[in-house]
Amino acid sequence: MQIPRWQLIARAKVADTHSKISEEWRLSDLDLEKTKKHRTLTGPYIEQYLTDDEKGIIGNDSGQLVKKIKSRQYTAVDVARAYCKTAAVAQQINNCLHEIMFDFALHTAKRLDQYYAKNGIVKGPLHGLPISLKDQFHVKGYDTTMGYVGWIGTYEGSRDPAKVHRVNSQVVEELLSLGAVLFCKTSLPQTLLLGETVNNIIGTTLNPVNQLLSCGGSSGGEGALQALRGSSVGFGTDIGGSVRIPAAFCGTYSIKPTHNRVSYRDVANTNPGQDTYASSVGVMGTTIDAIRLVITSILSTSPWLRDPNVVKMPWDSDIETSTLARANADGSASGVPLKVGIYWTDGVVTPQPPVTRGLRIIHGLIQDLKHKIVDWKPPSQTTAKRIHLAFLKADGAHDIHQQLDLSGEPLVPPLRASFQLRDPIPLLEYQDLTIQGKTYSEAYNDYWNSTSNDDGQVVDAVVMPVAPHAAVIPGKFYHTAYTESINLMDYSAVVIPVTKADKSVDTFDHHYQPLNEVDRKNWEAYDPETYDGAPVGLQIVARKWEEEKVWAIAKILDTALRNRSE
Repeated sequence: MQIPRWQLIARAKVADTHSKISEEWRLSDLDLEKTKKHRTLTGPYIEQYLTDDEKGIIGNDSGQLVKKIKSRQYTAVDVARAYCKTAAVAQQINNCLHEIMFDFALHTAKRLDQYYAKNGIVKGPLHGLPISLKDQFHVKGYDTTMGYVGWIGTYEGSRDPAKVHRVNSQVVEELLSLGAVLFCKTSLPQTLLLGETVNNIIGTTLNPVNQLLSCGGSSGGEGALQALRGSSVGFGTDIGGSVRIPAAFCGTYSIKPTHNRVSYRDVANTNPGQDTYASSVGVMGTTIDAIRLVITSILSTSPWLRDPNVVKMPWDSDIETSTLARANADGSASGVPLKVGIYWTDGVVTPQPPVTRGLRIIHGLIQDLKHKIVDWKPPSQTTAKRIHLAFLKADGAHDIHQQLDLSGEPLVPPLRASFQLRDPIPLLEYQDLTIQGKTYSEAYNDYWNSTSNDDGQVVDAVVMPVAPHAAVIPGKFYHTAYTESINLMDYSAVVIPVTKADKSVDTFDHHYQPLNEVDRKNWEAYDPETYDGAPVGLQIVARKWEEEKVWAIAKILDTALRNRSE
């Protein structure tokens, strides 16, 4: 049987990517076979392939790396080489990369070291820091496939020689100007519109913390690579949960800013003409401080001067400082306590036991710290999800099928039911949906304001599930309303890891009565043995343009959690 041409193109791309891993960093067939049988690839497993010096370097968080390069404890080349090797191993055991840019990274790092030696000052606040990118960001000299076979060797499907491999996304230019070292682009699902990571080029990226589960999506490769310590910080995008879901599933951190806080200029996207509910560029990292370091650095370049869509809004250190001042070093209330909502369930799909326990941990922590708590009961997320999903499908999947037709590749199985080609929705229906979305956002805002009725203090932020499960068994992500509703209102959100699923504690409740058919499917999908050890991350949500505030609240809670676990 003849192999379809699109498969041959995909195989050639995979082979080309593998060829960019140096022989000294390649694993044996025996090692690769052993990996398939190992449940957890993080920590000691991946570290067996690294030297002590390499383990020492990747054990640092982003801020420490920048400081140690500045103090000359490390060179930029030392750091770049350690991360390139770790990413090379991560790719071989976890399949989390689309583009390998190690030569570019080492060349950049060498020039940074020369610059520092010559001038005695670092190039910028990210001098020498390796940063990974979701495969939507254009980097000169490299493909951006966004999971489409037809985009291989092109510029978003176009063969215009003025554009192919000749464009940098604005964020990429900003990162390079700040001294960052860009070294790889990470995997994502075909179309971006999936909470898992699978495409026809590389196949599937699983969760390296627990290979029985998904790494999430659509910035899934970022979450997986960071869980493996192959990157300390990187960039993703979020239109329905895409930087929050992988962070929660892989035990890392992320921030989803309000759209246009960070530039989307020259970043590839699905159905880019739909900007009523647009995607946001977000940051993912292995620590809460990593995401602050990078987003504040990006905003320091005044991105609004180059992208007219970006709001002129520098990072407001006064808001950050005043929020942090509402807690002592241990997180306990100081002065005016924080007022935090807890969203236990949306009443449609009840979170599985590990997620509910994570919410209880946060609830107990906030109580112990003497901050205020309220049960969050906003307008139904069902409405928000219905409206948001309608916009994602509004063009009848014409943009998606235009990209598929470039190579003849099919939709991947998880997307076939949702994105069959059909007629776009009529203009008047589109406009009516816009009004419905506006009405929902106003009702949610009114509810938020009403939280001041009892004590004169409005809720500062809300802690809620990212999904109704800790990571997810592939193919069993049935309910995305916990993230999609936040995109509808374009709120700011930060994800922090809270705990891990524990089969001895998070037992299956056979007496639970499902609320509906989707709730039943979600509940029955929970298996304590399969989920054991899976990260449980939660999102902390504030209102639009409140990145400084929500980051500071996340910092307070994360610090208190880490102190308790030590």
